[in-house]
Amino acid sequence: MIKPFFSIIIPTLNEEKFLPSLLEDLSNQTFAKELFEVIHVDGKSEDQTVKEAQKFADKINLTTITAEKRNVAFQRNLGGENAKGKWLIFMDADDRLPAYFLDGVKYQLAKNPETDIFTTWSEPKNITSLEGSITRILNLGIELYNSSGKPSAFGAMIGVKKVHFNHVQFDETQKFMEDTFFVQSVCDNGGNFKIFKEPRYIFSLRRFEKEGTLKFVSNGALLQLKYLQGHDFKDEESYKMVGGSYYDQISPSLFRNVISQVRKMPMQQLKLTRKILQTINDELGV
Repeated sequence: MIKPFFSIIIPTLNEEKFLPSLLEDLSNQTFAKELFEVIHVDGKSEDQTVKEAQKFADKINLTTITAEKRNVAFQRNLGGENAKGKWLIFMDADDRLPAYFLDGVKYQLAKNPETDIFTTWSEPKNITSLEGSITRILNLGIELYNSSGKPSAFGAMIGVKKVHFNHVQFDETQKFMEDTFFVQSVCDNGGNFKIFKEPRYIFSLRRFEKEGTLKFVSNGALLQLKYLQGHDFKDEESYKMVGGSYYDQISPSLFRNVISQVRKMPMQQLKLTRKILQTINDELGV
């Protein structure tokens, strides 16, 4: 068998509504199917996620693994340990991809051979002013962090060389920003991080759609500010990672503590914070 160039790793929990669309996108890639594998790591879903995934077994090189722990970092690590590709690409089940996505990533890696770990810009599913603003905030946010010496990426799209993953894995004790801590750990161990503006994946805004602008922005901003203050998130409970079933539930909106957190920050952290908050204000007027 040909060794795959890419190993696509997708952790899931109750994602029967979203995973099939991503797997369909992967089956339609222009990139040669024999050169990538898909490792689906399920956290013992209670719906039809695994059954839906198995429908694609004849379309792509797909392996489903059942994880003993419902933990997104644990599931990513388990997938990475079983991967055979030169490059691992971690995606979320609700991502969507253009047909040229893997070809585009391969082109960027050839153009930037010094790359050890990467992410790409995202774009919204629906071309509306609000979704466009949210996506621009996300893209500019990772650029701001990187330019300030704090490389960051969303777990929805992180690519890393297998040789680096063999030494650095996701921190399974973190309840938020385990993706950013992973990127920083790889960089701390000599990895070179790149942000590709093309090709772009479609980042799901379902958390925004569920929680509304106010909670999405305020709760996210609060957690980012805690991160800038040097906090970890081993005891964090405000950012739920409970799989697709979360989006079928009803929850109240929330706006709290952002200003008080800013006031606690030392002066050397305020410059980046102002940039991030100004970006949010410019885009959304919140």
